[in-house]
Amino acid sequence: MVGLLTTLTTVPAAAQDTTLLGFTAAHSVAQRRVEQDFMAAIDPAQAHELNTTMSSRPRLVGTPGNAAGADYALGKLKEWGLPARHMRYSVYGSVPKHISVDMTAPTKRSLSVKEKPYPGQQHLDEAVVGYNAYSPAGDVTGKVVYANYGLPDDYQRLTDLGVDVRGKIVLVRYGGSFRGVKAEVAQEHGATGVIIYSDPKDDGFGRGPVYPDGPWRPADSIQRGSIQYIFQYPGDPLTPGEPSVPGTRRIDPKDADNLPRIPTTPISYGEAEHLLRALGGPAVPTAWQGGLDFPYHVGPGPTEAHLDLDIDYRQLPIDNIVTEIKGRSHPDEKVIVGAHHDAWVYGSTDNTSGWTSALQIAYGLSRLLKTGWRPERTIVIAGWDGEEYGLLGSTEWAEQLAPELRRGAVAYLNMDGTAGRSFGTSSVPAMDDLITAVTKDVPDPEHGTVYANWTQQGPRTPSRLGSGSDYTTFLDRLGVASADIGFGSPNGNYHSTIDDPQFMDRFLDPGSRYQSVAARTTGLVALRLAQADVVPFNYSDYARETLTYLADAGKRGVDVTDATKAAQDWLRAATALEAKRDKLLQDKSFGGDLARLNRAIIEQERALTQRAGLPGRDWYRHQIYAPGTYTGYAVKVLPGVNEPLDKNDTATAVRWLTLLTKSLRDAARTADH
Repeated sequence: MVGLLTTLTTVPAAAQDTTLLGFTAAHSVAQRRVEQDFMAAIDPAQAHELNTTMSSRPRLVGTPGNAAGADYALGKLKEWGLPARHMRYSVYGSVPKHISVDMTAPTKRSLSVKEKPYPGQQHLDEAVVGYNAYSPAGDVTGKVVYANYGLPDDYQRLTDLGVDVRGKIVLVRYGGSFRGVKAEVAQEHGATGVIIYSDPKDDGFGRGPVYPDGPWRPADSIQRGSIQYIFQYPGDPLTPGEPSVPGTRRIDPKDADNLPRIPTTPISYGEAEHLLRALGGPAVPTAWQGGLDFPYHVGPGPTEAHLDLDIDYRQLPIDNIVTEIKGRSHPDEKVIVGAHHDAWVYGSTDNTSGWTSALQIAYGLSRLLKTGWRPERTIVIAGWDGEEYGLLGSTEWAEQLAPELRRGAVAYLNMDGTAGRSFGTSSVPAMDDLITAVTKDVPDPEHGTVYANWTQQGPRTPSRLGSGSDYTTFLDRLGVASADIGFGSPNGNYHSTIDDPQFMDRFLDPGSRYQSVAARTTGLVALRLAQADVVPFNYSDYARETLTYLADAGKRGVDVTDATKAAQDWLRAATALEAKRDKLLQDKSFGGDLARLNRAIIEQERALTQRAGLPGRDWYRHQIYAPGTYTGYAVKVLPGVNEPLDKNDTATAVRWLTLLTKSLRDAARTADH
């Protein structure tokens, strides 16, 4: 272990003499020493203990196991001398009482909604059955239609084949988009129920050996998950845009746009096989054929199914764990690191790994504090509850503190999955250079540096943020520059009982090494943001990328002349601002310019939001990035323009192009401080 730690905490020689982005040369030297001490405090043995302890018991939101895990983490933070506390909310949520799926024709069969046990699994009786959070209760019977991934194009193909899903139960496979999109599209086409299964072609034996022989999904493994329409808005369905605290008015559930309307539930591919095998009707298009060893048909019938979903709705307790280290010189400017601590079952990977890494960052900072060091800006470490149901804890916290965060939040750094050997990241373009620089400075046990890990298959830059994790409210509503940073390894046991300590240790992150590498990586990004003389963002990169988005939109038949001019003005202003930053840092002649310079950098992201929001989705305010209505997790660029164009609604696209142009002009004025 000593040899491993030495290898992992030695900053690559090539990086030691370079001036850091946003720092003076002298401050860079001091910062390097702080970073070396921070990385030395991060121990994989500690990560392994934290993860194994927290993921030894199911931790679904609102359950005793989840409360126990939160108390354990809070105790650790206090043990390390940090001022940790609970921040609690009461959120409208679903609780399954009884879930059954039966095949009723041409033969009768009850389909299992639980996996088999594996050696070493504790408290398995507390594991929730396979179910989809926020599905309405329902008792429906109908002929089955197979609809591939259940996306709009798939229903068009069914129409072309003469198949009508009205009054039917659609059977769709996971993949292609967020599961909530599948429920909504089925609802739009008149289906009475949805069954979602994981096809072995996508994450089972079609990809490789299945558990316990390999990391892929076996025949009885079930992907649980929420179907809340987070593409409408995340968080408490009854308090959109406002925190779920006493005194907030709650809407009627029937008026909540993010609640699904038809019963939806998941099963395994071992059970789905019975339904698929008996289907008649037309043969499926070639691309719809899955991995089971018989020709798929679309139906309808003769397969029939019965869904009996007894699901209760009640107020659920949401318990965020928050620790805050006050900044020395800029306490109102905050760098926030967050990871969700709830899980569908054990969640060793999703997301005990990310929460473990966040806790290790907190521990590393606690060791620095004991030397007398303090950050210049405030650093917040947060463990969010209820992410799996619909980003509940992070959304309510950010909505509660929205005025404060709009004033002072510098950045939000998300950690959702860090148990794996391959590095990956998404961010706003302004953070690309910072993240890339950090990856070159963090050692990697198998590749030399995290950057070498990341680029082993060619040049890489961060991808862009859509939704599906806790950065959503920070970026898409508040306009806080955000990034999602982590590690992963190919596997197929997402949201199943198999994602436990044994699975993680055997196949994803043996010895918890990469959870500690993730702590060092995100920790260094946070430290540089907290310590920099000037916040190290490059909005010229953002403006340049936006110009490419506008050029693409212009090819779709809208006049982007004014928006393009505004983006060009933003590019010129941001480039001049960054040149001024670099000169001031080199000359060390800050005068009164430093505070105004930092404010001009931070507020450019805010400028990209508009209170009017997006067409039909006013909760989402960011005009450059948002999750697509039908892409779910995946990003849609210039959403107020491109989504209406997808529907041939040019008038709406033109209206939102005006809002986009206003945001770009605001960003240019902000940069031209």
